[in-house]
Amino acid sequence: MKNPSGVNTHSLLKSLYSGLTICLCISFIVSSGCRKEEKVVEKAPESKEGISAPAEKQSPKVAEGTSSVEVIHEVSGQSALVSVTPQPAVKTVTAQEFYGEGVQYFNQGRWESAIESFNRATDIDSTMVDAYKKKARAYSKMGLMNEAILSFRKVIELNPNDSEAYLNLGAFYVKRRMTDDAIRMLERYVSLKSNNAVVYYNLGCLYGRKRLFDKAIAAYQKALKINPGYVDASYNLGVVYNDKEMYGEAIKVFNKILTTNPKNYEARYNLAFAYNKKGLYGDAVTTCKKLLALDPRNANAHFLLGDTYNKLGKAKEAQEEYDIYKKRIFIK
Repeated sequence: MKNPSGVNTHSLLKSLYSGLTICLCISFIVSSGCRKEEKVVEKAPESKEGISAPAEKQSPKVAEGTSSVEVIHEVSGQSALVSVTPQPAVKTVTAQEFYGEGVQYFNQGRWESAIESFNRATDIDSTMVDAYKKKARAYSKMGLMNEAILSFRKVIELNPNDSEAYLNLGAFYVKRRMTDDAIRMLERYVSLKSNNAVVYYNLGCLYGRKRLFDKAIAAYQKALKINPGYVDASYNLGVVYNDKEMYGEAIKVFNKILTTNPKNYEARYNLAFAYNKKGLYGDAVTTCKKLLALDPRNANAHFLLGDTYNKLGKAKEAQEEYDIYKKRIFIK
């Protein structure tokens, strides 16, 4: 029997970014340390003779409107003049400013520079959820999946209800065939947003990998409720019905697909398979012959037709179909 369609990671990622661009702008900040100024100590000149103390001590004078301060110090009984020039204040860069800088780099496709800015922002403010999101996307653009996964995990740690993070992590785990983790992430996503047919479709595929057929059926049905024209979801639903030996339900699904697309060879093959398993051998023969008229080189259809003839007690016809099947296989 034909296998179901695979997990659609491209559609899953596309669905991820379609409505979420407004969530991408939050900032990070790195603090700049203040520069230390060395203190300069002026040593009073030594006199060759003894120094008499001045008759009257004067207080330091500050000239109004000047940029420097002149201070009179008394050192060992002698006045020394020290000039102090004020230093300009060092501007502190905020997390938001680093984040804004990172967004500019990101929009220019400068992923490494963007990540550096986002890191500075999160160093200053480790709670900036959107900064971690943007950083994760930059890592993903560079193909650094481990780093992207860690960043999205941080998002979930900070905000357990962030649906975008669950969807992204689910997509990454699907790519890596980490089925259990992908299921967990996508289940969490649909618990927060239940109107995404693509996510339900992918959940159905993942459940199918685990042979969790009841869950797969429910997931495909939800996908079709959201999008009744979702052909891949219909096809996979029919395949799961065949897997569960629910051949009557499978026949309904595949016949419905063929009414809109008679050249769907995979659906027609699975329809013939369901007829065969249900004992409707005449319908199975008719469906196989129709399939072979549309696709004469379909080796599996010849084998299925041979099996059906065999069940009908037509040994000669069955052997002919088996022989054709072998030739097609060797040609491939």
